[in-house]
Amino acid sequence: MKRTLLFVLMLVVFLVVLGKGNGFAADRLMIVASANYFSPGDKDFKDFYGKGQFYPELKAGFKVSPKLYLWAGYGWFSAKETTPVLNLEAKAKQQFLSAGLGLLLKISSTFDYKVEAGLFFVSYKEEALGAEVSDSAIGLRLDNGVTFHMTRHLFVEFSIGFLTASDTIDDITVKLGGLKAGIGLGVLF
Repeated sequence: MKRTLLFVLMLVVFLVVLGKGNGFAADRLMIVASANYFSPGDKDFKDFYGKGQFYPELKAGFKVSPKLYLWAGYGWFSAKETTPVLNLEAKAKQQFLSAGLGLLLKISSTFDYKVEAGLFFVSYKEEALGAEVSDSAIGLRLDNGVTFHMTRHLFVEFSIGFLTASDTIDDITVKLGGLKAGIGLGVLF
């Protein structure tokens, strides 16, 4: 997790330096911290750990034109539950590292509509009944939402999206990802 956070921080620094070196125009770099409700796509996971999980996410974006931007993000969640018969603790953790291209359309002076598409790398780990399973997969991510600009440099973002990937564990296909809805606070530089 520390390496992933370091990667996101290095990406932000790189984008700032790149922008300043190329006649950086105001409001080209954006950073968003969001709180998301996540509904897992795997039925067995959902039945055992619950229908929804909260997960925080940090995203950075760099406008390459007035309407297009590159973005990268990192989010994670963990869940705990007790096995029904043996009453033993089971834990699951997933981390998402994603990047892609976004399209920003101005609705009015205070509202924008955005669509994002990209790839996401999901790392997962589950511990139950004395066994541990961990692996990773790559999938697709689609998001869209509305941003409300409170000031020139501060905005609130409402988004919904879908992440999809799958992996095979002992000849069983596991769905990773699912539906998400979130609210975030963003800053433009």
